[in-house]
Amino acid sequence: MIQPGLAKGCAAFALLSCAFLFVLFVTSCKKDEPNPQQSAGINFGESNSLIFKHSHPRTRQSSSGTSGTTGVTGTTGATGTTGTTSTTGATGSTGTTGTTGTTTSTSSTSTNLVYKASAPISLSNQSNITISGDSINLGNGGTVGIKLTNCTNVHITKCKVMNSTNDGIQLNSCTNVTIDTCFITNVRAGVNAMYSTTVKVNNNQFLNMNGPFPSGNFVQFNNVNGSGCQIEYNHCEDVVGVAQHPQDGLSVYQSNGLPGDSIMVVGNYIRGGQVLHDSGGAAGIVLGDVGGSYQVARYNILVNPGSVGAQIQGGTHIKMDHNTIYSSPTTYSVVGIAYGNYSGAASSDVTMSYNSIRFYQTSGAELDEWWDPSTATQPQGWTTNILQANISASILPTVIITLNL
Repeated sequence: MIQPGLAKGCAAFALLSCAFLFVLFVTSCKKDEPNPQQSAGINFGESNSLIFKHSHPRTRQSSSGTSGTTGVTGTTGATGTTGTTSTTGATGSTGTTGTTGTTTSTSSTSTNLVYKASAPISLSNQSNITISGDSINLGNGGTVGIKLTNCTNVHITKCKVMNSTNDGIQLNSCTNVTIDTCFITNVRAGVNAMYSTTVKVNNNQFLNMNGPFPSGNFVQFNNVNGSGCQIEYNHCEDVVGVAQHPQDGLSVYQSNGLPGDSIMVVGNYIRGGQVLHDSGGAAGIVLGDVGGSYQVARYNILVNPGSVGAQIQGGTHIKMDHNTIYSSPTTYSVVGIAYGNYSGAASSDVTMSYNSIRFYQTSGAELDEWWDPSTATQPQGWTTNILQANISASILPTVIITLNL
């Protein structure tokens, strides 16, 4: 029942249930042991035949990032912007090596931020800069909102990027970049980080990613490596009928953390995802996508996140635990969590444990978990997952996007 290799190194796994043949894809991440005190929840400051395929990288770069360094105070404003002079020299992003797997969440309620209108920003070979307070409306054109190439020690904060058929923020071969408290909407993909080192995407809000495949992610790490890599405490929503072709929500593709310092996907809210059979099976969170190592997905909350809730598709030293995943029957819902190795390399030390799941297929049947024994052994901790959990769509607040004012 397996049909591996659908497109560009993309791999698939099949699942037969309730008269449906499903071909699925899987991924996963890791930053070490969970803090038992966090399992109670996270405070965000708010009281037939279906074929599945992941969002794969659109652009491959030949150069790889170098090791991360800590941010330092900039002395001069960066040059080379195509928009306003919004990149004055300032304190660079901290970029410190992440040593713990639990970052304190900040409130995502509206803070009445003040923005200044800006044209698109494009920087190359710049260091020690802050981009702050810019509102970039691309008018549904094809320009990237904020594009960095070969840049080091950059902090992008409190910006808005909207209305593009290209990416909101794109990183190419950058080192030590922090993106926080930004609002990105109506773009091809939110943050697309490629061949970079030490990237943090934390406490942002993403609304309506349009794709199409192989894009359509809130955040994708494509060959992002090294210490201190994070995708944490973001609020992400694709509204059915508004987001055009959303795909994988948070994707960690061929990326590698370090022992004891895994790539962390922690505490994110995700509502909505793929509802059309327009590419293949998209998941709310994908780790180990076509390989990778040292990745963790933990304490994330997902509602109606697409064809698959969360999945691992290969890789080594991958953990997916203590996530809460719910889906009502949608036009393309299949399974809550899934694992199979389609990377073309050995996959080992994969743990999927203590996840709470209630996931209804399009037919109305419930299918909470599935793994592909033809490609991999059962993940560690598999029997600890809580199936048919007593949860509903109310696990997320009614309003999770608050920076769109």
